[in-house]
Amino acid sequence: MARQRGGGQKGRSGMSGVAVIASAVLLFMVALPTFVMLAVGLLPSMVAFMFDRGPGRYMSRCIFGLNFSGVAPYILEVWQNGGQSVSVATQQLIDPLTISIMYGAAGLGWIMYLAMPPIVANILNLAAQRRMSELRKKQRELIKSWGDSLIKEVENRG
Repeated sequence: MARQRGGGQKGRSGMSGVAVIASAVLLFMVALPTFVMLAVGLLPSMVAFMFDRGPGRYMSRCIFGLNFSGVAPYILEVWQNGGQSVSVATQQLIDPLTISIMYGAAGLGWIMYLAMPPIVANILNLAAQRRMSELRKKQRELIKSWGDSLIKEVENRG
């Protein structure tokens, strides 16, 4: 019997959720400052993931990618300067510039998610129009070579 496509997706989603929770618990036990920075910094990504129910979860992916790029420099700073110190991580999170950059990057992800589909649609539309004009040009060349009788013969068949 044939399997349904949706059935395999739920199993994978459940396993990935367990893997994320297991990784979070392990990170909490081993590197608390990193966990705190990720938990606070990636809050917009977590909210987007909870509300994004579309196939492929493109909104979550877009927001997470840019949100993580805003959080990563501060995690590296905690690793280099603080040696995994909770006080350094807390000082980073109290700084308004840090939070602004982290959440601002997530905001850019949201803007990109909203702005890209119309831009891509316009580009595809322009490409289709260009292709149509090329085909009309070729059609005119064929009519010049073969004459108008070709069009009448095609119309009679259809």
